[in-house]
Amino acid sequence: MFRTALLLTLVIPLFIHADEKIPADLEGSYDLREFVENGRFSDEKASIVGIIFKDGTMTVKTAAREDVAKFTIDTTQNPNEIDFKPTTGEAKTSLGIWKVDKSGLTIAFNKDGPRPKDFKGTGVGVVKFVMTRTAPKKDK
Repeated sequence: MFRTALLLTLVIPLFIHADEKIPADLEGSYDLREFVENGRFSDEKASIVGIIFKDGTMTVKTAAREDVAKFTIDTTQNPNEIDFKPTTGEAKTSLGIWKVDKSGLTIAFNKDGPRPKDFKGTGVGVVKFVMTRTAPKKDK
């Protein structure tokens, strides 16, 4: 009985944190400063005009389209974890990590494999975004 109660007190918070409220320092609009894929800078950066995190979704805007993915976070892990599930198609969930610091928001995720352990952006299928928050537009 004691073991069951102990297990529940350790496991239940993990499930709660997986769907926790998105922190204010993550939500917002961002400009992409750096795009690394498989350890190399990607030319795809030029096509991305903005990234928005709002209400549990990430929208990547290009001149031609918008790609949307639902995401969940877990701030009980170090580094913070983030999982993306595209809202269209049959794409798999991508496992990632994220951090916010004075230089902006950094996310590293693996499109098809295990969650990255660091923010280097190296490894097959690993993508790293380094973003700067855009200033809110003022109403005229």
